[in-house]
Amino acid sequence: MAELLTLARPYAKAAFAYATEQNATDAWSNALQMLSAAVQDEAFSAYLSRPELTPKEQVELFAKVLGQDQTTEATSNFLTMLAENGRLSLLPEIAAEYEQLKAQNNNTVDVVIESAFPLTSVQEQLLAHALEKRFNAAVNVSVEVKPELIAGVVIRAGDQVIDDSALNKLEKMRTRLLA
Repeated sequence: MAELLTLARPYAKAAFAYATEQNATDAWSNALQMLSAAVQDEAFSAYLSRPELTPKEQVELFAKVLGQDQTTEATSNFLTMLAENGRLSLLPEIAAEYEQLKAQNNNTVDVVIESAFPLTSVQEQLLAHALEKRFNAAVNVSVEVKPELIAGVVIRAGDQVIDDSALNKLEKMRTRLLA
C-alpha cells in the first residue's frame, strides 16, 4: 500500500498543480473519481489489462467512460502518460492523493471519528472544535460507531491516528503484563 502511494504521489501532484493553474480542481477531482471507479470495476479492469491493447486504445476506453463533455486534451495526455508507463492501475491512489492535496490547499482536514457509542450533536461539535484547533484547519467530520472499541474514540485524520479507546488501553495493559 505504501509503495502504491509512493508511485501515485508524483502523478497526483502533477495533476493537482495543473488543475490549480487552470482553475479546474473540481473538474479534475470529478474526472479522477470516475476514472478511479472504472479501474476498480473488475470487468473493466480485466478488459483494460489485456496485453493486446495499446496505450492509445486504453486511453480511448477511458475517454468513453468520462464521456465527451469531460474528456479534455489534458486528461487524455495524463491518461496517455499513465498508460505508457503501465500506471493506470494507480488511478484510485492518485485520486485519493489528489483529494488530500485539494483539502490541504483549501485548509481542510477530513476526520473520521470511530466511537463505541453514537455521539450526540453536542459531543460531535465539541470534538470538531477541538480538532480544528489541533490541526489549525477546518475539519470535515464523519462518525462511525464501532462497539468493539468498548468505550472512547479513535480519531483518524490523514496519516494521524489518536486512539483513546478502552480497547487500545486494555491491549496496552495486556502487553505490559505479558512482558
